[in-house]
Amino acid sequence: MNINTSLLNKRLLGTQESLTLKPKNVEQTGISSRLLDILLIKHLSQTTDEDIINLSKKLGLSGNIVEQLLQKQKAEAFVEVRSDGRFSNSIRYGLTDKGRNLAHHELQRDGYLGPAPISLEHYKKLVLKQTTKNERISPEILRTGLDDLILPENIVGTVGPALNSGRAIFIYGLPGTGKTYISRRLVRLFSNHVYIPYAVSIGNQIVQLFDPIIHTPAPKQSDSLLLDDGYDNRLVLCHRPEVVVGGELTADMLEVTMDHAHRVNRAPLQMKANNGILLIDDLGRQKVSVDAILNRWIIPLEEGIDYLSLCSGDHFDIPFEQVLVFSSNIHPAKLADDAFLRRIGYKINFGPISIDDYTTLWLRECQKHALSNASGAIEYVIEQLHIPCNVPLLPCYPRDLVAMCSNQINFYQLQEVITPELIRTVWECYFVNNEAEVSSYE
Repeated sequence: MNINTSLLNKRLLGTQESLTLKPKNVEQTGISSRLLDILLIKHLSQTTDEDIINLSKKLGLSGNIVEQLLQKQKAEAFVEVRSDGRFSNSIRYGLTDKGRNLAHHELQRDGYLGPAPISLEHYKKLVLKQTTKNERISPEILRTGLDDLILPENIVGTVGPALNSGRAIFIYGLPGTGKTYISRRLVRLFSNHVYIPYAVSIGNQIVQLFDPIIHTPAPKQSDSLLLDDGYDNRLVLCHRPEVVVGGELTADMLEVTMDHAHRVNRAPLQMKANNGILLIDDLGRQKVSVDAILNRWIIPLEEGIDYLSLCSGDHFDIPFEQVLVFSSNIHPAKLADDAFLRRIGYKINFGPISIDDYTTLWLRECQKHALSNASGAIEYVIEQLHIPCNVPLLPCYPRDLVAMCSNQINFYQLQEVITPELIRTVWECYFVNNEAEVSSYE
């Protein structure tokens, strides 16, 4: 959806009050001055010398706050002036031997090098303020947001209310019914952008949250170091996050992990997905047991709070503010007991589509490949192949069969027309459930 980001930014700044405004002094950062001092020294350790402007950008703090930190570290003999500005555009600062020793020690303890974090309390308030529950999905929004898909009316009537409820959703059905395809597009229905912090401080430790693979920044805002201009540079204005994990899911991904190579605490998947959607795809195909996966969500689904811990043993909690979607080819009754299914408000069955929808998809795929259909070609694939072979009309088949017809036409330099004979050829290549053929391999 097209969004005027400038107007959106102003609206969010107004509604979220001080949550996104730049701090004007160290106290307003919500972070201990000790943690900021250490982060400043670690940044200085990565270069020979640096000026306030570049340090401000690296720390995500306004220039006057950085200057306060530098003066304090200079008084304690950790930092020294390398250039007074007479031979360059600005005063440059570097570490003393004492400062380098401290930086080395601190980097061994915590390797985080990025913008200053926000406090845990600040993060909690920000997440709750940006909840998806503040938005309402209508049938028009659903159809417009998924206009490239064929949505049966029963799907529209269940997916929309499910998203508005804020409760977990269990989508199940045969492979090829479009479960994953649709699930991965649900996040686009929410119009508002959200602020994602680069990191969150838990006591004296930092958990890195912003993930460039998951979090997509909104159109670039102008960076400013002025106190009263723009939002807090420790935050990134992003599209609502969409986290998708399938068979590779392990229990460790749902906990704070220590990246020992870089000595950085990484946020778990559900923390990265806050204010967006977390899709657990192909449930039942993971190496970890289904019971372990489902039991992990009982308390967050019941209380709206997720309890986490650091490698140091420190415990903390965060809001569980996301749309949790399970997708599986297995019926939910075979995966979870009634007690868990009760906590999931919506169980949505994706099944075969109608002949009309199948025909629409077929014609759409033909248009994509610049192909036309011989008389009776579409009727042939439905009446002479799907029905006699007892193959349900699934949304994936028009896409795959038409693409294979295009492959045949390009290879043999045929007329760009799909004929019943061509369909029969690709059908036999696509399906391998011929019982006589299978038995010959036994």
